[in-house]
Amino acid sequence: MKYDRIEGIDKDISKLVMGCDNQDDINEASKLWDHWIEVGGNMFDTAFIYGGGNHEKVLGQWLKNNNNRKDVLILGKGAHTPDCNPEAISKQLTISLERMNTDYVDVYIMHRDNTDFPVDEFMDVLNQEKDKGRIKVFGGSNWTLERFKKANEWSKDNSKQEMSVLNNNLALAKMINPLWSGCLSSNDEKIIEYLKNSKKAHMSWSSQARGFFLEDNITLEIENKITEAESSWRKPGENSSGPISCYDSTENRERKKRANELADKKGCSAHNIAASWAINQPFSSFALIGPRSISELDTTLPCLDIELSEEEINWLNLN
Repeated sequence: MKYDRIEGIDKDISKLVMGCDNQDDINEASKLWDHWIEVGGNMFDTAFIYGGGNHEKVLGQWLKNNNNRKDVLILGKGAHTPDCNPEAISKQLTISLERMNTDYVDVYIMHRDNTDFPVDEFMDVLNQEKDKGRIKVFGGSNWTLERFKKANEWSKDNSKQEMSVLNNNLALAKMINPLWSGCLSSNDEKIIEYLKNSKKAHMSWSSQARGFFLEDNITLEIENKITEAESSWRKPGENSSGPISCYDSTENRERKKRANELADKKGCSAHNIAASWAINQPFSSFALIGPRSISELDTTLPCLDIELSEEEINWLNLN
């Protein structure tokens, strides 16, 4: 496992972060998460809304069964639309902590932003929760660079703790259509330059572009499964959150072609190249992954052994 640091966290953090949004059963989850610990992983990603709260409960049961809360790190999220307001932060955090059998999360992420509220109202509450010891560091998911910078400028001016983590999509394939309403990508020159210079960390969701870099037939299979599963609630004409609907473009197909060429040279898969790209950025960069089984996790782990040069990254970026 490879590790990195986030200012304010006194532990090394695994560069890959285990997503908990697809584990409904404690027995199956335990097999996967026990293996995750064995291979050196130590951070878990969850959220107030995942599984209607069940996924936080499953994680909490696993933590209780193993008595290992002090050995792992938790990235928790809350205040998702339509409940994205300062009051929801504390209310939902209280419920999440109870579900997970813990009294704090290491990283707290606002799951969305709401520009109807000035940033200082959010930052006040986040700092209050930090002072209570219920969160260590915090950040924003699907926040624009402008709002993220504005929040931290306000914090500096008012001697408050800043946001430490931006949690947007950051994948080798640039997001063409948002997976869900309000989703934002950090695959942008201005954002990447800001992250390099500010020493803020980035945690990327859908870091492997939903399976876009898998073999074409597998990517299509994933697309069809997701489209069918979402057909009951998607509006007519609205794209699904599948890899083709969200990432297919001429440029991304070229990136996939180059990832395959580089994978052949390095003896790995294009999927591994894409994951390696996400964690080999010139700033503290972590990739959120969502394996459903040990075998799926094991197919991702080879990305940790891949070194990408600046020249190779630029080539993959079509620069």
